[in-house]
Amino acid sequence: MFRSIAVILTLLLAGCSQGKGLTVIPQDAHSLDHYALGLRDMRAGRYLLAREHFVLARATARDMDMTRRCDAEIAAADRAIHGLR
Repeated sequence: MFRSIAVILTLLLAGCSQGKGLTVIPQDAHSLDHYALGLRDMRAGRYLLAREHFVLARATARDMDMTRRCDAEIAAADRAIHGLR
């Protein structure tokens, strides 16, 4: 009895998830770590180190959104470095 309820519940839940057709691409843990370290270094004024972290985050990015974010942060770090010279 309990097993048949569990099977029916599983089939109902499986049917609900097929209608959306969404694909989730999780970010790489190293990419997120490097991005967070880059943001921390930017706030601390360590622009060269921040730029390096953003480059490493971009290298392991799994989607275009993360790539674009890293590109924007790299450009911001370049502007900050240029402003100091």
